[in-house]
Amino acid sequence: MVQCRVMPVLLSIGFLSVGTGMCLAQTQTAAPAPGQSGAGNTAGSTAGAPAGDTPYTLGVTVRRVVLDVVVTDANHSAVHGLSKSDFSVLENNKQQPVQTFEEFNPSAAKPFVAPKTPQLPPNTYVNLETADERGPLYVIVYDVVHMDQGDQTAARRQLAAFLAKKPAGARFALFLLQQNLQLLQGFTTDPNLLLQAFDTKRKGPSIPLVSLMGMNLGSDNTDLPYVVMSFIGRYLEGLPGRKNLIWLSSRFPENVPLFGLMKQIATAQMGVPGGGGGGAAGGAPVDTGGASTGSNTATFPGSSPAAAGQGFGDADSTTSSDMFSQKLMREAIDALNESEVAVYPVDVSGAKPEMDGMDDLADHMALVTGGKAYFNSNDFVDAMNQATADGASYYEITYSPTDAQYDARLRKIRVELDKRGYHMEYRRYYFADAPDAPVTREEKKTAEAVEDVHVAHKPGDSMYAYMQHGAPADHDVIFRVRFQAGPKAAASQAQLAVLAQQPAYFVAGKAPKVPKGLAVQTYTIDYLVPERMIAALKGQEQLEFAATAYDADGKMLNGLSQKASQDAGAAQKPGGSPYFRAQQTLDVPVDAVWLRVAVRDVATDRIGTMEIQLPLAPDPGTSQQTASR
Repeated sequence: MVQCRVMPVLLSIGFLSVGTGMCLAQTQTAAPAPGQSGAGNTAGSTAGAPAGDTPYTLGVTVRRVVLDVVVTDANHSAVHGLSKSDFSVLENNKQQPVQTFEEFNPSAAKPFVAPKTPQLPPNTYVNLETADERGPLYVIVYDVVHMDQGDQTAARRQLAAFLAKKPAGARFALFLLQQNLQLLQGFTTDPNLLLQAFDTKRKGPSIPLVSLMGMNLGSDNTDLPYVVMSFIGRYLEGLPGRKNLIWLSSRFPENVPLFGLMKQIATAQMGVPGGGGGGAAGGAPVDTGGASTGSNTATFPGSSPAAAGQGFGDADSTTSSDMFSQKLMREAIDALNESEVAVYPVDVSGAKPEMDGMDDLADHMALVTGGKAYFNSNDFVDAMNQATADGASYYEITYSPTDAQYDARLRKIRVELDKRGYHMEYRRYYFADAPDAPVTREEKKTAEAVEDVHVAHKPGDSMYAYMQHGAPADHDVIFRVRFQAGPKAAASQAQLAVLAQQPAYFVAGKAPKVPKGLAVQTYTIDYLVPERMIAALKGQEQLEFAATAYDADGKMLNGLSQKASQDAGAAQKPGGSPYFRAQQTLDVPVDAVWLRVAVRDVATDRIGTMEIQLPLAPDPGTSQQTASR
């Protein structure tokens, strides 16, 4: 049994309390072969020596900016078939060299054919893709904190109607923002699973019929939406491709001075309907989304060029509280853009001819992340359908800025299209923050808490992302797994010592408090991976196996991460097996409700995952009775 020390990351501001965990473990890693370095290359180019000379590696750090560009025609339909040469990218009005270009069009995917799955023994699973999964990921936040009581009945009904007929193959996750941010349903293509979140009699959180506590939960809290958005950005970091955040509420908090951008930035980049600037070549305007105006520049305080460059205003009307809110907004924008998350705010409060709904702030968050704001409509099912379609097809463009300085200043982005009559949505700026910039308070606390501990994974790593509760299933590595549960028993002193370092009980700087008489259950996990799924590296096949347990609230209780290797081509040897076999054991508190496991091919970073709900089904071949010691 590997002792795994897990570190909690707790986000708590105002009335929000969001917990997640980082799995830290002592892992065994194969030592580099003689004469070879164990260090990897940094992002950038690699130069090799001529044959026969001493090999060397030159690491060059190159910053890449990723842009997801949605292109639609006058009917708001996606435009396909454009090429790299049709686009031009400018940063601070300077042409940028496009490095990579790729179109993502889920409608062009081949028809899905469900594989034939063999009949398996009890508590045995294979992570085959049994339903069509296509397109980007979608996250819905049902925000009752900022949803008026009079809007909630219709909003609840229309959301259920949308999910019941959601696009086939689209993967949605559903969150509720109430006392805290709660995951109601992880990523799934199954509308029936999503609709279970409306069952107020089920165990666990559900979408309320009506929430009367908005004023008590922080409806006037300016910072709450941006703290939540920062969390969602980090939650999705490490998952590949575009993600779309659909935010349902009656409003964003009002009276929040936006970034101290110069008015010409606001006018040119936000796009006034019927006007030019920021759109397609030839003067086509930016499509800001139906009735969205995005043209109210009065909310931008004046600022000096230095302050404007940093994205913060210094006008007399900007208070220290405003500055803090602006800082949180910037952190949210950075987190969302780092994870390729586009924001689609949807106002559920109905038609407002006076446009007194979600405009400036919603427009801005949509604009700077490449999304679109929807309001002033009684049919937000149609808005959600549009948002889903809008975020499904896009062109991913990356470029390396010609200005390589990390000066923390705002860099304006403009994309031009060599065709007329089309509209584009993409993020409009970023901040050139240095990768070695000072860490935040939370990052510093985490670093101090895990000093001298071997870190298996950090946020942004692919394994970390896929091991979050509710994360999408991955099928790049197909494997079979069997779970066996031992008897329930009071934890031994050795087990309590391990649990004290895990996120259910561990708090940085405080003595661990593990409940006396805590009951645990030991799970044995047997993996079977076809050798054909594994890439060989330097004559070795190396896999990483991870397992984590979660409670009913989705809080990580404990977990472990281990690596194992075998000689490449072992299956071809006499008596060899065509499978890579491994076994793990994990002591889990008895209040665990979910187990999630993953297998990663170290050579290629390809991953396979699955998540099961506890308790296990009765297994005639094993004993699962309660025991004591």
